[in-house]
Amino acid sequence: MLAPHTKARSPHPAYPSRFHVPDNKVPWSAPFPEYNPPDFTANSVILNDCTKKENGWADPQDIDAESLKSRKSYCGKIQVVGDAPRNPVGRTGLKGRGLLGKWGPNHAADPIVTRWNKDALEMVVIQRKDTKEWAIPGGMVDAGERVSATLKREFGEEAMGDLSESDQHDVQRQIDELFSSEGTEIYRGYVDDPRNTDNAWMETVAVHFECPPELGHKLRLQAADDAMNVRWLRINNPDGSLPNLYASHTEFVRKVLERVTKQSKTEVTQPAKAKDDSFLMWVFAAFLLAVILIGLLVM
Repeated sequence: MLAPHTKARSPHPAYPSRFHVPDNKVPWSAPFPEYNPPDFTANSVILNDCTKKENGWADPQDIDAESLKSRKSYCGKIQVVGDAPRNPVGRTGLKGRGLLGKWGPNHAADPIVTRWNKDALEMVVIQRKDTKEWAIPGGMVDAGERVSATLKREFGEEAMGDLSESDQHDVQRQIDELFSSEGTEIYRGYVDDPRNTDNAWMETVAVHFECPPELGHKLRLQAADDAMNVRWLRINNPDGSLPNLYASHTEFVRKVLERVTKQSKTEVTQPAKAKDDSFLMWVFAAFLLAVILIGLLVM
């Protein structure tokens, strides 16, 4: 069972006020007869109806319920009630699609790029224009696009964006080097996002990319697309606190820290074991040499 969402019930600057949903009324299984949320779909979504506009990125307002059931979701089978899909976590206080183009799951990809700066573990974050919060520089997965391609594209667009033509070749080479590995997937599933509604929600794949120190200091970060700012942010704070980031991004950072901590312990343990093994081999060699010398003396 998915954990209750909180940010999906919070205000969004582009949304009307949500119907208040107490924690104990979030699950659809909880009786809530007075629940009457407003219905809201942004004009930008309606105007990008893919059946009416060339290169439109949004579903039509009316969509076949059977086609919704066949859509892929990281949360399992999509429940359709009436003519609309139902948020797998529960009530959000708002019907419709809000700013999200798809009915049901809207898929994103989030590249978590980290580097070591002395004893500080830092990650690339962008400041969103809509909520002003700091976030992972991710974005929506285009139809038919591989997640790996989205990760690379979105990082380039949002964190290394509007550069001069003379700089673009060098920057692209840096991005290619950074994303030459597949990274490590640290999360796949529902996102507690303030854009979510009862009928449309965010899901993502978050992947950790470890940036070599020399490349990390060469990366030329520059905000673009829907980002106000971009910077390296320390995440292994001495007091153990985690940065307060957009949507579920703080939880993704927690998973990265757990992975890095486990990896560090392994790296410390393995050299110590190797040292112990080499010492034992030296002792054994010395013992054999002593036996041989004693044998020669006896002879």
